[in-house]
Amino acid sequence: MLYRFSLAAALLLAAAGLSAPASAQPVEVGTTASVAGEVTLDNDQLRRPIKLERRRRIAWGDVIATERNAQAQLLLLDRSTFGIGQRSKVRIDRFVYDPGKERSVIASLLKGALRFFSGAEEGARSGEVSTPAGRIGIRGTAVDMLVGERARDIAEREEAVGRRVRSNKDEATLVVLRGPVAEAGLTPGRVEVTGADVTVVLDEPGLAAFIPFRGAAPIGPFRIGNGGLARVQDQLAPRWSRSFGRGGIPDEVVAGAAAAVIGGILLGTRGNKDRDAAGSPTAQTCRDAQGQPIACRPPN
Repeated sequence: MLYRFSLAAALLLAAAGLSAPASAQPVEVGTTASVAGEVTLDNDQLRRPIKLERRRRIAWGDVIATERNAQAQLLLLDRSTFGIGQRSKVRIDRFVYDPGKERSVIASLLKGALRFFSGAEEGARSGEVSTPAGRIGIRGTAVDMLVGERARDIAEREEAVGRRVRSNKDEATLVVLRGPVAEAGLTPGRVEVTGADVTVVLDEPGLAAFIPFRGAAPIGPFRIGNGGLARVQDQLAPRWSRSFGRGGIPDEVVAGAAAAVIGGILLGTRGNKDRDAAGSPTAQTCRDAQGQPIACRPPN
């Protein structure tokens, strides 16, 4: 009797094992286009974070973390781009891409600085980035997002916020609509910044919103000054920003076929949308943060 019960139990366990679905395979969302400084990747399948290198495939659930003076660029399958600044941590939660029909990305900015730059113009496109203080809905554009002490420090220098606003150093969230400018032939898009069930809309380049802590409504929209834009840029691309004072550009930032694309994104510009098979621009018009034409710097 005991033997029969054991045999039956074994058969049931074997059948359950055969019918159980295979472990979910990582859903690829893109690749690492550029890495500078100390950058790591972590996920549920890894025992410990690993060094992130260029051309590494990125999937749902991956967490990318950067140290001081480090930065990384992720090129998604639809040619949207994540620019991750120094001392940052970003998690890719979900990405859906149906060419010519639908594109949507959901991510979490846990700390630091992130720039989202939308890809090709065709099809429905949207993005959503959550932060400790709120949610950022992106409808086709380029947007900068900061979380933490630097977000608080930059916002407090702006007249619309000032030091009288109480902020949390770990949750403070600053959002800036960067463009593109109308002269580039692309729609500026819009950004919806939500906190405490209150939504502020940014629909012109240079407009910003600030959420001081979780449970607070956004302050804004307000126009961020040139000094604030420069400080945001320094968090997103510290090695790039400081390299101009030394008369060069870090090799690891511009290495590879994506170099010209990366340059345009880090400088708040965008080249011509015509690209060759490798994905690099065939022509480029570079502009500064205010949309004024500037000389394009070729990689060394």
